[in-house]
Amino acid sequence: MRSQGLIANTMILTVTSFITRTVGMISIVYISTILGPEGIGLYQLVMSIYIMAVIFASAGISVTVSKLVAEELSHQHFENVKKIMTTVFLFGGLLSTMICFLLFIYAPQIALFFIKDERATWGLRMLSLSIPFMSLSSCFKGYFYAVKRVIKPASADVLEQFVKLGLIMLLVNLWSPRGLAYSYVAIGIAMTIGEMVSWSYMLTFYILDYKKYTTTVSKNSHDSKGLLLRILGVALPVAAIAYIGSIFMSLENFLIPIGLRKFGATQQTSMSLYGMVKGMVLPILFFPAAFLTAFSTTLVPEIARANTLRHYKTVRHTTHRVLHFTFILSIFVVSIFMSYSHEIGVVIYKNDEIGPLLKTLALIVPFMYIEVVSDGILKGLGQQVSCLKYSMIDSIFRISAIYFLIPIKGISSFLAIMIVSNILTCSLNFNRLLEITNINIEVSKWILKPALTATASVLFSKYLIGHLSHLPLPVLVTCITSILLSALIYMILLFLVECLTPIEMQWLRKSIKSFITTYL
Repeated sequence: MRSQGLIANTMILTVTSFITRTVGMISIVYISTILGPEGIGLYQLVMSIYIMAVIFASAGISVTVSKLVAEELSHQHFENVKKIMTTVFLFGGLLSTMICFLLFIYAPQIALFFIKDERATWGLRMLSLSIPFMSLSSCFKGYFYAVKRVIKPASADVLEQFVKLGLIMLLVNLWSPRGLAYSYVAIGIAMTIGEMVSWSYMLTFYILDYKKYTTTVSKNSHDSKGLLLRILGVALPVAAIAYIGSIFMSLENFLIPIGLRKFGATQQTSMSLYGMVKGMVLPILFFPAAFLTAFSTTLVPEIARANTLRHYKTVRHTTHRVLHFTFILSIFVVSIFMSYSHEIGVVIYKNDEIGPLLKTLALIVPFMYIEVVSDGILKGLGQQVSCLKYSMIDSIFRISAIYFLIPIKGISSFLAIMIVSNILTCSLNFNRLLEITNINIEVSKWILKPALTATASVLFSKYLIGHLSHLPLPVLVTCITSILLSALIYMILLFLVECLTPIEMQWLRKSIKSFITTYL
């Protein structure tokens, strides 16, 4: 595995992930502005049902395809690539169509029994129509990740997000005066059309790319039964993780407002608090993780390829570098959220209540980000069963704690549960990764130095900006200027304390050069 190839693909996904997250944040901000905290809370419950349906229809498909296709291509078994894709297409298409039909038919019962609001019915039905397109798109994405042509699914994601954003702003603006029910229908239609456009876009590229395997002779070809067992061996644990996680997550989302009402909050207040945490604060926390999401996505086929070829030194080297950069990024993000939580809440949502919630939950950022990366690497190494076990442990803890503590302590207990839960899952995944790869943690370089330099950069930035407070600058300008200045100072200090070395920068420069040569 070439480091430059990994970074080139990661850079593509980083840019597109940043764009899609930005567009997604704009959508969330727009929807929250139109619907309000209560409306965004109900929207989150609708999306919980939808996401659970999507997961049941497509979980494990992308990871399975990217892992197995990467392994077959490393041995030049081209005929097996075609068999894998055909099998996954058929299975994914049938399963997703069935899930779409069930959600559409039983949407009224789901809205009344789980969401307890019939206004969600037609929103769920419109969303259900997107499920087959999303499931088949996962097949395409897994394939393109495996063949290292990530620009195609990445550009499809960008196109999809812009289509969704445009339609959401148009349709929600037209229909929201009629009530929340019409707003959810508008969102459902916009998301379905976005998924259809993305699917059509990737289908075109897949057909063009797939032709070369019809004229290439394989060195070897395994029997269909053996390939099916391999597909199930990868897909079932990954899908089981997703199924269990989605069920528990949906149960958690339904229990939170119920627990808040038992604590004494009204229906409107409980839904508003839930909406602020799930629909407003968490998207902000995950927004800076575009780079890590890109790394996690590209790591599965790259790590699988290296592991299959027994390039264990490459696996350790890549894992070491990725974890190092993850700690550097996550620690800086914590310092920003802790220092500028109020400003960020006011700038994005124009809501003073977001700041305290954001500041409290900022503590979980390093654990969330490390878990994202560790999970991607473990799946590339075939550790899906371990990931499933850790997911079950975390889910059982969260559901139990939410059920017993929120009715007694309210929203503060939910924030504490989230912090403990993220520490737990991060520790389990990270410890398993260390056992498998035999890498050593460099506490000073990974944690202590980044923490000290991040603190110093933020404090110095606030000091400088504070001396300009007499100028009539808008909050948005002050916030952006402070964060950019902090980032610049942080990068300089990282080099001064040798947290980033010339060797690492040389590796990065070669990767950037490879990216420019290959893709620009």
